[in-house]
Amino acid sequence: MHLFYTHGLGGSLLAQPEIEEVFAPLGYSVSRIPLPYHDTISRLLLKLATLTFGDLCQWIDEAANRLLDTSSRIAPQEYVVVGDSMGGFISLVAAQRDERVSHCILLACSGDICDAAMRLQKVSFTMRLLAGRFTFKGKGGISRQAWKALGGRSDFQREFERVNTLQPERIARLRRLLILGDKRDPVAPEGVCEHFAQCTRNSVVRMVYDEGRHHPIGKDALRKYAVPFLQDYAVPTAR
Repeated sequence: MHLFYTHGLGGSLLAQPEIEEVFAPLGYSVSRIPLPYHDTISRLLLKLATLTFGDLCQWIDEAANRLLDTSSRIAPQEYVVVGDSMGGFISLVAAQRDERVSHCILLACSGDICDAAMRLQKVSFTMRLLAGRFTFKGKGGISRQAWKALGGRSDFQREFERVNTLQPERIARLRRLLILGDKRDPVAPEGVCEHFAQCTRNSVVRMVYDEGRHHPIGKDALRKYAVPFLQDYAVPTAR
């Protein structure tokens, strides 16, 4: 079976080699999906400096379509999607669009785009210093527009609705969902992950760390929780 992995914001195609180390021995063919604007550091920094909430939603939409286009070419049958942080939202949107996705795994990702956008500056010092600072098109900033989108009043509502993961009919298309994270992750905290999972059938949430930061999910946690999930076994409880 094929597995598609999407890295997070600021990552690269070389991020998290643990993905191949854990899943390739199980027989999965792993393909990595690059995020737009990540081909050079200068291009990424320029994009971040002028980022709007609408741009963020379009970014997710474009990458999800890239994943689906790739899967249509090389995975004619069922496949798995795994995404880290922003890559988790991309994987989730793809899973909501394609019924061939048998399992969706979110790493350090809550599933709620608006909530994550309102917390975006907590990802890192660079994000807090840079994201959306140098544009007049932001209409009050990413956090404000994300908050307004929850009530259908964002200036970028059309862009958001294309990737709104909370729409009931889209949630209903998810077959199996696993969320792995840190209990006190400032961007994807436990409560938000649990709330999204409660809306989703056949979902499992495991907060496998308690370090209070936004960070990748390591090899041991992937083996302990993601592997049985993909094999349709019971997922162990976290300590």
